[in-house]
Amino acid sequence: MRKFLFIISFIISYNSYSQQIGEQTIDENPNPRQNNQSQRTILDDSSKVIYSLKTTKYLLKEKFSDGDSILVSPDSSLTDFEKVYGDEINHFTYQSLGNVGTPLYNIFSYYDDNFLLSSGINSVDNYYFTKSVPKFYNSRSPFIDLSLFFGGNGRSLVDFIFTRNINKNWNIGLDIHRISSDKQISPSKNKGDKNISSSLFKIFSYHSSKNKRLTFYSDFVTFKYNIFGYGGVSIDPETLPLEFYTYDDFQTRLSEIENIEQRNRFNIFLNYKILNGLEVYNDFNYNNQGLFYSDENLSLNSGFYDNFFIDNNKTSDSLKFKTLNNRIGLKGSLKSIRYKIYANFKNINYRYTTDNESSVINRLFVGANFKYLKNKIKLDGDIKIKSTGDYSLRGNMDVGFLNVSYYSGLYEPNLIFNEYSGNHHNWNNDFNSTFINVLDSRVSFINEKISFSPFFRFITVNDHIYLSEDKIPVQNGETIINNQFGVNFKISLFNEIINIDNRYTYNILSEEANSIINVPKHLNYSRIYFAGKWFKNTIPVQFGLNMYYRSKYFGNAYEPSLQSYFAQNSFELQEYFRYNIFFNMQVKNLRIFLKMTHFNQFDRFEGYFVTPYYPAQKKVLDLGVRWYFFN
Repeated sequence: MRKFLFIISFIISYNSYSQQIGEQTIDENPNPRQNNQSQRTILDDSSKVIYSLKTTKYLLKEKFSDGDSILVSPDSSLTDFEKVYGDEINHFTYQSLGNVGTPLYNIFSYYDDNFLLSSGINSVDNYYFTKSVPKFYNSRSPFIDLSLFFGGNGRSLVDFIFTRNINKNWNIGLDIHRISSDKQISPSKNKGDKNISSSLFKIFSYHSSKNKRLTFYSDFVTFKYNIFGYGGVSIDPETLPLEFYTYDDFQTRLSEIENIEQRNRFNIFLNYKILNGLEVYNDFNYNNQGLFYSDENLSLNSGFYDNFFIDNNKTSDSLKFKTLNNRIGLKGSLKSIRYKIYANFKNINYRYTTDNESSVINRLFVGANFKYLKNKIKLDGDIKIKSTGDYSLRGNMDVGFLNVSYYSGLYEPNLIFNEYSGNHHNWNNDFNSTFINVLDSRVSFINEKISFSPFFRFITVNDHIYLSEDKIPVQNGETIINNQFGVNFKISLFNEIINIDNRYTYNILSEEANSIINVPKHLNYSRIYFAGKWFKNTIPVQFGLNMYYRSKYFGNAYEPSLQSYFAQNSFELQEYFRYNIFFNMQVKNLRIFLKMTHFNQFDRFEGYFVTPYYPAQKKVLDLGVRWYFFN
C-alpha cells in the first residue's frame, strides 16, 4: 500500500510543480510593468479556469467499436457515490463472502451468456473487468482521478488514474487499483491479518490521426488477487438461525489456505476509415489466467475435503489458461443504420497441475450487428455463429415508453465443467451445449416527479450445467423456467429535495429447478435521501438510507479449492433487512462520503449470513473520497 501511495503522491507533486514552472515561464518578461500585471492576474481569484471536467472526456472502446463517437465526461454525481462494494453497487443481487473484495456470484446470472469459451472460474471477474475496461481519453491537460476508501476493521480501496495528452491526437496514461481487507472473522491479531490483497496495474495509449481516419489503442494489464481464506465459520446448519454472532470467536472450517489468481492482458486495437460509412478494424487480445490453490495444513483441514487424488500431506493445485483472440471486421453506416460484420478466432492453451503437456482448443465464429436509430425508435440486433454449431442471437426494440428484448443461445460448456484435475476434484465430461431463451420487456412512465417502470423477464434453460452439492458438474436434462416480475420507480418531492429510488423483484421457479437453481423469491432495494446545497448554494450534499431486503432461500455455497460457487440445499439463508446510512458532499472537484454500514445491527451479537457459512459485514464506519485534478 505504501508504494502505491508514494507513486500517487509523486505524480500529484510532479504535476503541481509542472504547473508552477509553467506559470513562472509565462511570467518571465523583461518588461517589469507587464510582469507586475501578470502577477496581479495570477493572484486574482477571478482567473478563468482553463481545464475542467468539460475539457476532459473519454469514450469506451466497446462503444467506439459499435460506431459511437460521442465522448463523455467523468462522473461527477453524488448519487450512489457512497457505494464501493461490488454487491452494493449491484443492489445486492450478488453474493459475497462478507468482506470487501471477496469473490462474487451473481444470483440471477446462473446461465452463461459469454460466447467466448473461457476457463469458467469467474468469481473475481468483477474486480478485473470493471477496472481494466479500455477507454479512449482526450484530457488535453494532465488529469488525475483519485479514489480512496478507508473502511473500519482494516478495509481499504485505492483507485488511481493518471492520463495526459502528449499532443492533440495522442494520449497516454496508467491505472492503479488496490484492495486490502483484514479478516472480519476470528482474526489472529488485531490488525494486519489479511483476508484479501488485490492489485491491478494498467498502462494504455490512444492515438487518432489528424484526418481522423486511423484510430489506435493499446494497453497492458497485470492483475494479482490473493485470498487468505478460512472456509467460513464452523457451525451446524441444523442450529440455524443463530441467536448470537460472535465474530471474533467463531471457529473457522479451514486454517491457513491461500488462493492466488494472476491475469495479464495485452490488447492492440486498430480502426481505419476507408471512406464515409465504411471502416475496417482489428482487435487483438492476448490473455493469461493463472489459478493456484495452496493448503499446507491438510493434517488440520482434512475434514473439510471429500477426496485426495494426489497428495495426503499438502495441496498445491494450479490451472494455467492462455488465450489468443483476434477479431477482424467491417463496420459503418448506411443512412439510419449502423452495421458491423466480423470474424473471430480464438486459440486456447491450458494446463493443470497433473498434466505433462498443455492442451489446445481452437474456436472460430462469425458475427454481425446492426442498429437502427431514427426519431424515438431504436432497433438493435446481433448474431454469432460458431464453427461448433453453437450460436447467439439477440434483438432489442426501444420505442421510448416500451422496451422489448429477446435473447437465444446455444453455449458450449466452459472448461471447468468438462475437465478438471486437482488434489480434491477430478473429472472429465462430455456435456451437451446449454440452450437458453430470455424474453425481457419493460414499460416506462416518466414525468418530472415520478418514474414508474414495471418489467417482466421469462427465462428457459435446457441442458443446464451446474456445480452440484457434491461439488461436481452435473447436466440437468429438464427444461428449467424462471419468471421474474418487478418494478423500478423513482419519486422526487419538494423540488427534488426528497428522493426515493426503489427496485423490487419477484421470482417464480418451475419444479424442475428445485435443488438446482436457488434464488430468493423477494428482493428489494431502496434509496431514500435528501438532496440540496448548503453554504449559500455552493456545496451539494446528499444524506439518507440505503435499504436492502432479501427473503430466505438456499443460497449457493463457496468452494475455495475451485474458487467457485456451487448449489446447496442444507444451509438456508434467513431473510434480512440491512440499512446503511450515508452522507455525501461535494466541494468543487472533491467528493466525500461518510457511511455507517449495517447501521441496523443495534446489538453486536446480531447478524446474518450473506453466503452459507460466511457472516455478512458487521456494523462499521466507512469514509471515502474521490478527487479530480486538472492541469
